[in-house]
Amino acid sequence: MTVRKRKVNDMSQKLVIRNEIVKVRGRVKTITIKKQEFEKFLQIRKLMILDKEYYALMPPTDSLERNTIDVNGLATLVQQFISAMITLTGNTTPTSPAQIVLTTNSGSSVTLSYASSINLNSQGVTVYLQVLEESGNYTFQYFYVAFDTTNDSYSVSQLELYASAEINSYSVGNIYTNTVRIAYTNASFTKSSDSYLFIVWLIEFQNIPPYLLFFTPTLQNNVGIILHVGNTTDASSAIVYFNNGSCNFSCGGNCPSSGLGGFITYIQDNSVVLEFPLTISLGTGVSNVEVLLCTVAYFFNMPQTSGSTSATLTPPLSGATFYVAIATITITYQGS
Repeated sequence: MTVRKRKVNDMSQKLVIRNEIVKVRGRVKTITIKKQEFEKFLQIRKLMILDKEYYALMPPTDSLERNTIDVNGLATLVQQFISAMITLTGNTTPTSPAQIVLTTNSGSSVTLSYASSINLNSQGVTVYLQVLEESGNYTFQYFYVAFDTTNDSYSVSQLELYASAEINSYSVGNIYTNTVRIAYTNASFTKSSDSYLFIVWLIEFQNIPPYLLFFTPTLQNNVGIILHVGNTTDASSAIVYFNNGSCNFSCGGNCPSSGLGGFITYIQDNSVVLEFPLTISLGTGVSNVEVLLCTVAYFFNMPQTSGSTSATLTPPLSGATFYVAIATITITYQGS
């Protein structure tokens, strides 16, 4: 494994335990149909939560086109989600799971807000989740299905997708992030009074190894998949172990360990970077340190997952007798 190194000062070093990339991808399409086509238009689609299946009423999901991920909104969502997970504090008042805002050619806007199902003579957005596993890694697919089955008419130039995440804390209940814009795209279509509008927007968190599920924001969804945290035996956790040469260096072993505390998020290019710095006093004459990250993720309505990753960090300074290493867990959410 390659360890990226960046000099901090003469006697300290930032050593990256792992720089993992989670791709955040978005695709979207709009469909208008005549009212009389409604009954044969929607399809019963089978979705999977790992090995469990369920069914959702959805428009066709083929021919989706790429959108733009809003990394500023994604950064806000990641920061609030991780803060709630670490501190078990935050907003306990429910926020909207989803909104799609349509900007019309006249400059006004139409807002389609969360609804649990598609209905006639109404507007809304449903959120269906699919969780897939392939080659040991996970993909979370969120299908935002917007609809306008009213008699309204308008011409549209842009679409914006707003979403929020949540966790469940044993001590305080559910904690919610703000509802923020996470994607947008240009659009050009007209909804007439004798037609219905449907929008299918797919947001994917791809290439997630098991130990990173703990750090992946869980967006609000119809299926009720929520990460559970807190001081209980079935709570999610992340622990970092340091091998001192005289301990059982394994998850649950007796090596010196640390939980996660402070973190930083920042935007770099088209990505949101999340870092957890861990200061380690290496002592005199120490040439390297073994580090092990172990995580467990408990979700409502989904099986428990666990994973780990390790690295041997070698301080590059020569001639020094004492080292302080800032060992950093880095996760990059790359918009595409």
